[in-house]
Amino acid sequence: MAELAVFDGLPPLEGEARVKFLEKMLNTKVQDNDSSDTGVIIYSAIVLFLTGVFMVYVWFNRKYRPLRAKTIKLCTLMYLATIPWALGDFQMNGIVRIKNGWSHCRFWVVWMRILFSFTYSALVTLRFYVLDRIFIQGKPYKGKALYIPAIGLFIVLLSYCLTCQFVDVYHISYYFEYASICVVDDRYRYVSVGLIWVPWVAVLFFAFRIRNIQSSFNELYESLFTCALGFLILIKTTVVHATHPYYLFAKGFRHSETIIDVTATNLIVWIMLGYPAYQCLFNRENYDREWAKKLRTDGYANKYSAEFDSTPNETTSYSRMNDSLFDHNKMGAKDYYDKDPLDTIRMLSANGGGTLTSNTIPSPNSVYRPPLSNLHFDSLNDGSLDSFDNPMDARPDFRRIL
Repeated sequence: MAELAVFDGLPPLEGEARVKFLEKMLNTKVQDNDSSDTGVIIYSAIVLFLTGVFMVYVWFNRKYRPLRAKTIKLCTLMYLATIPWALGDFQMNGIVRIKNGWSHCRFWVVWMRILFSFTYSALVTLRFYVLDRIFIQGKPYKGKALYIPAIGLFIVLLSYCLTCQFVDVYHISYYFEYASICVVDDRYRYVSVGLIWVPWVAVLFFAFRIRNIQSSFNELYESLFTCALGFLILIKTTVVHATHPYYLFAKGFRHSETIIDVTATNLIVWIMLGYPAYQCLFNRENYDREWAKKLRTDGYANKYSAEFDSTPNETTSYSRMNDSLFDHNKMGAKDYYDKDPLDTIRMLSANGGGTLTSNTIPSPNSVYRPPLSNLHFDSLNDGSLDSFDNPMDARPDFRRIL
């Protein structure tokens, strides 16, 4: 790119003269920017806006348990990363004319397009790692397990971008003012495209490991769609950069590059959060109850309580039985976990419908008894499972469990 320095100081070309110069210099057909490029920008803005509204709705309902279990914070960071990624695409793919603020090539290419595409991919990897650590490795995700991977990824990304910042500009991305274009060095282009494969291969690895998580937290279909969209971006980018290095001068290539990036990255966020968000809107109580029952059946109540901030307060109301599943005592320490919730109803009955005491709390080796039919207690209107799931049917003195 150093040979282009001979044009420095010459007035920039405009219009047809610029197009003819580029066609002669690059030996390719050049399609200049027009209203179709503006349409791509408008489409991208609409997609980002709709996803933003969706994320506001998710945060407004963040206490809804099925949504809370979907790692809302990581999904939010993923969405935020798509915004600078899209802006970097506009500049790097030639959707906008490279003038004024857009002429700072290294900033847009390195610190917007490359950094945030890597950041997005790393966040997807980190989210799948969270599920693997909790449900496959059986380890907590807090403390060092939380911060070390995140800090490590951040240091790697920052180191790469800082290295690119201090390397000679001709080896990264150079603004060729005479033709109003950013010229990206081929070696930098290929290294960056190659590195982006690393986190997505890790995503594929973790997706394979978590495929058999039980139904409460199973994300098989979400994993498949995420991997499909992620590798669509990878393959598309790799093929285009390898076979059409001047793709930004062809409308079809630059438009498809930008539209696929914006659509796929936002769609992944929708896929991860969409189903519980839909249920929250149209089937809130029933789905929450069904989800809690699956949690009991799958035996993930302890993991959910420990890892997703559902630990009950010191005094737990009867209406929150599904949250704690009776695995905490008054001080918040675990006494036991028993998959049969009717044991608790039996204990309450044996205790006169009052509170659980140390004499009525079973030991970790308590024997499972099959469910009883036609349960009736003096302190309960109904001893059926429906009464268990609808605590408001119980009498007031029976609603607080210490």
